[in-house]
Amino acid sequence: MRQIVIVIFLLFTCMHLWAQKNTLSGIIYDARSGETLIGATVLIKGINPVGAATDINGFFSITGIQGKNIDAVISFIGYTSENIKVSFTDNKQVFKEIKLKPQSVELGQINIIELSANDVGDREIETSQHRLSPKSIKSIPTARNDVFRAIKFLPGIEATEPLSPLVSVRGSDPGENLIMLDGVTIYNPYHFISSSGIFNMQTVKNIDVLAGGFGAEYGGRNASVIHISTKDGTKDGVHGEVHPSTVESRVFVEFPLNEKTTMMVAGRVNYDVVANFIMQSNNYFYDFNLSLTHRINARNRVDLKYFGSKDHTSMNINSFYKYMGNTMERIGDTLMADVFDDMNFTWQNQWKNNIGTAIWKSVISPKLYFRVQAYLSLHSANNFSEMKMQFEEITFNTSTRFKSKVSDYTVKSSLNYKPLYWNELKLGAEYSSYLFENVSQIDNVDGPSSKVKPDLVSLFAEDKIKWGGLIVRPGVRLSNFNKKAYKIEPRINLVYKVNRDLKFKAAYGKYYQYIISMNTQELEFNQFLDYYYPLNNARPSLSYHYIAGVEKRISKRHQLSADIYYKNIARTYTFDLLQSQYEAFALSDKVFEGSGETYGLELLWKGQVNRLSGWLSYTLSSTNRSFPNIMDGKTYLYDYDHLHNIKGVVNFQATKRISYSADFMFQSGVPRSVENSMQMFFMYEPISGEMLYSPQYTIDQKNSSRMPWVMSINLGLEKKVVRGFGKDISDFFNAEESYLVVNVRNILFLRRNVNYYIPFQGQEQYIPMGFDYLPVVSAGYTIKF
Repeated sequence: MRQIVIVIFLLFTCMHLWAQKNTLSGIIYDARSGETLIGATVLIKGINPVGAATDINGFFSITGIQGKNIDAVISFIGYTSENIKVSFTDNKQVFKEIKLKPQSVELGQINIIELSANDVGDREIETSQHRLSPKSIKSIPTARNDVFRAIKFLPGIEATEPLSPLVSVRGSDPGENLIMLDGVTIYNPYHFISSSGIFNMQTVKNIDVLAGGFGAEYGGRNASVIHISTKDGTKDGVHGEVHPSTVESRVFVEFPLNEKTTMMVAGRVNYDVVANFIMQSNNYFYDFNLSLTHRINARNRVDLKYFGSKDHTSMNINSFYKYMGNTMERIGDTLMADVFDDMNFTWQNQWKNNIGTAIWKSVISPKLYFRVQAYLSLHSANNFSEMKMQFEEITFNTSTRFKSKVSDYTVKSSLNYKPLYWNELKLGAEYSSYLFENVSQIDNVDGPSSKVKPDLVSLFAEDKIKWGGLIVRPGVRLSNFNKKAYKIEPRINLVYKVNRDLKFKAAYGKYYQYIISMNTQELEFNQFLDYYYPLNNARPSLSYHYIAGVEKRISKRHQLSADIYYKNIARTYTFDLLQSQYEAFALSDKVFEGSGETYGLELLWKGQVNRLSGWLSYTLSSTNRSFPNIMDGKTYLYDYDHLHNIKGVVNFQATKRISYSADFMFQSGVPRSVENSMQMFFMYEPISGEMLYSPQYTIDQKNSSRMPWVMSINLGLEKKVVRGFGKDISDFFNAEESYLVVNVRNILFLRRNVNYYIPFQGQEQYIPMGFDYLPVVSAGYTIKF
């Protein structure tokens, strides 16, 4: 005991003596717009230079500085570096507001990638982190300025279904991804028509993806964190952007209200002209953003943000099927025109999001940063799909209807304390009150429903410690769901820097998830949403992450990284909504506990060669699951298993006005259940007098067949307009500049990607189906003012 007391005394003495040294902190802004800059670096010159990078709030802090007068260099990609002199007084603490000016980028310097800084910032400790800027997303033709399409070109992140915006991260279920907009948890941030996200890229400042091994600050999800930061508004007059096109139009405006207050307004509307004309449907979506930032003083600011979106889809593909039937002679002995004349396929989807938040950020002292946030996140959905076919006196009918509602009221706060240069402590607390409602209907039979109002209390602490080339960040998260026992989630991240250009990384974490999503991909024609369900009467899902990696800067403009990961899915859940379909069962009785694992290797190269820049990745991975209600608990390949995956994005800056871009993806097909038998359900409809027949295809082994390889190449062009129609539009808006944007997608359309095999004529034949039979060309103007 005596020895322990002595050690503690010496430790506090050393910390006190170290704390007597100087501290420099501040916030870095864009000199023109007043936006805070995320990831800007501050380097103190000297024999042993030290530095820091700004966090998500634009704040930095450097402690343990020796000497009363120092020189510092502040830099950020795309901005002119700033040299400042700092003199410390007796209080040994200096707070600075630093403004960087955007620089004119010369032709040979234009690139779409950012090589991570090895020396400073939180990125030095994160494992499996990817950062995308709006500029890099704009260069991906397939992305069409969308976050979720863009992140599918990152290693380990895959699409779940051909038309769905949902993503699977390292073989996980899409409901295991934590998606946040300015710190607000968003439920189903997707649009139906364009299979895209609800985030208007004109409003986005930064996108950070943590694909695994994330720290104790984040919880409630087992797979990944996708965090989107939006703009605050500019203080330099009225600026904006207008993008009219044949399918979608966007508008973005930012302006100052006074010297301390700025505002941003943005909106987007999509009108599916082609589908509305061909299928006589009524499809549209819209979303809009409002942001108001008030800077009380240099150390305090308040952000108020609102976001709303709505999707409406109503399609009846009967006329399209008739057209197909009349253009196909027959399959086997069946005349296809007769089949399609009596077939009807209906798709009706409606969902909406509404989000409001208030954030207070305060620099209490140069060593202490405080952030508190309150938000409301609402989501509701009502999705119906039906396929109906008349054959003699029997009506074949299969349909699904899923309704869901989520209300999330949350208050959270965090405190960053940096007492020493080599030590940074972060503490936080969070309280959430939820409402979850779910209703299901399968083949016109009302299924189980639920309405639950749980709450969640979470506490976290993590401490980043630097010792020479070694950086360690241990952390722990405590969570209490619906007033049950607290769960402990230990996390740790390690980084060892061999030198400036080489570092090794490792991470371990234990993750609980109390809110899961209902797996409806085998019931709906295409699962577009997660239907969230709280594990109120079951143990939370549980996974363990083990990650090791290496990052090597080959040269100034080339970087190579490799990650090896293993995730032990100790507890996960699936829903069997067809179980006892015609009996009354609670939704909780249809939940089955299982387990699984996922592992893989990811390689990523980022770089620039003259006018050519981009990235290339390769992933080798496997994922499996086991549930007692599927194949008697035998292990099977999971639905999102891709054995091989090669992706890339390339941008070529031909001239100062013209840039070409391309993206490509070659990946193994996913495992699917190709049915070889059928189970029949009959039900008499007394009102119409029809006999309803609902087939359910079955197979003795799940996911026993792997689909063929999926291949895609897409091209893009962006040209600054100086004459013609585009220039006339630009002059009409009195704009600074305008761009013509052209994308050509699905270059390899002659090689059709097969996504499904549909049984036909009693499983004697299978019809291959895909969704990309033709190339797609889109064009539009982007007008900036």
